[in-house]
Amino acid sequence: MKLYSIIFIIFFSACAEKFSTDDFSISESIPSSWDLKLIDSSSVIGDWWESFDDSIFTRVLYDFNQSSPDLKNISSRMNVAKQILKINKSSRLPSFSLGMNGASRKQNLTAFGLSDDFFGGGPDSAQSNDSGSGVTSFSSSNFGLNLTMQWELDVWGKLFNRARAASNEYQSAYYDLSFLSFSMRIQLAKLYFSTVEALEQYELSKETYNSVSELADMVSARYDKGLRSSLDLRLTKSSKASSKAQMEIRKQTYLVFVRRLESMLGKYPSGTYMVNSKLGSKLPKITIGIPSEILNRRPDIKSSLAKLQAASFKKSESFASLLPSLILTSSAGTSSSDLNDILDEDYQIWSQGLTVGLPLFQGGSIRASNNIAEENLNIAKQDLIKTIINAYSEVEQTLFAENSNNILLDAYEVAAEQAEAAYKLSRERYDSGLVDLIAVMDSQQRWFLSRSQVLAAKKNKIHTRLNLLLAFGGTF
Repeated sequence: MKLYSIIFIIFFSACAEKFSTDDFSISESIPSSWDLKLIDSSSVIGDWWESFDDSIFTRVLYDFNQSSPDLKNISSRMNVAKQILKINKSSRLPSFSLGMNGASRKQNLTAFGLSDDFFGGGPDSAQSNDSGSGVTSFSSSNFGLNLTMQWELDVWGKLFNRARAASNEYQSAYYDLSFLSFSMRIQLAKLYFSTVEALEQYELSKETYNSVSELADMVSARYDKGLRSSLDLRLTKSSKASSKAQMEIRKQTYLVFVRRLESMLGKYPSGTYMVNSKLGSKLPKITIGIPSEILNRRPDIKSSLAKLQAASFKKSESFASLLPSLILTSSAGTSSSDLNDILDEDYQIWSQGLTVGLPLFQGGSIRASNNIAEENLNIAKQDLIKTIINAYSEVEQTLFAENSNNILLDAYEVAAEQAEAAYKLSRERYDSGLVDLIAVMDSQQRWFLSRSQVLAAKKNKIHTRLNLLLAFGGTF
């Protein structure tokens, strides 16, 4: 009865614990709905990149899929992970090896005091006497061809747990690399629309410079006629120079984005890649479900769960390493002193056996390995909890940003509209002598600043929707 109890305890300890996201207290605190709701402002359907209705962006994404060094790197890393899985699973199967050996040996016998005819002295003897030296020697040769087999019997489930751990590690790598691949496409989209916004900002700076130059020319002409003071002249010249500098800064910013985009596409960063000239208003449509769906959608959560399961299998494998290991060995082949007989069946040799190994004392290294496996399991549990919390934080923060961006964009558009009207009114009153130049320049700057803020708000709205798409774990 005690023997059966011991066997039951051993097998139970060697079995890995199964985990799911429902096993953690964080899952019990998940609300039934999100704190903020997403305003569906678009009825666009189809793939997320087609939702923007931007043919240039579709071409950019195609170039990225075809030529990106980063995506090719991910593909190679995925293949490496697959090969590592094959290597780790191979330990459950018997291993075979084919070998061929050959050796020659010569031994001087003088020091042993043996006579010349000790080995027979006949013409076929391996004994020889070096001419003139009086040294007696003996030579021998051996050639062999053998096939060996070694197979560890998985009595305690050690190899099974190792293979299952490898499978879960591969799944984790698959989820990580898949999420990374999708994340890089989202980053490409954000970089593309940042480039479009930078181009619009540059075009706006040129428009600002032309408007300031027009005002400066008007003031200069009136100054020449004695209708305006030198103060007005200097103010407009200063504003014109500042606008020119701002235009150059916006040009630099645009070219930086273009070169980053070209580099990401695997192209030479010449700064000539063409993008759309206007930010669109269409966005990918996202239907928000209940928060618990995130647990089954987010690849990083799936990856952390797979890592946790792998750690559980490794813990069980570590426990099994304390138990005896049984290894079957077998060998078959030929052995002969003549190379020509190496394939002759008359010279066959074979062997087979069972090796039993039980670790008794290794300086505490095995016990330390078990403790490490236990702590790695605890670390994996906490990493999973952190990943789940981070996923919900990203979604909630992005939902808040969605609502905030709508408010900001509406406010900036109203500000731009009113600033334009104020600028036109100030120009009319300046021509009539009712206001000074400062009021005109101030309203002019407010107008172009608010227009710049509108562009930035549009870009941020696109980025936030892309972030939300990523936060929910992928396409819909």
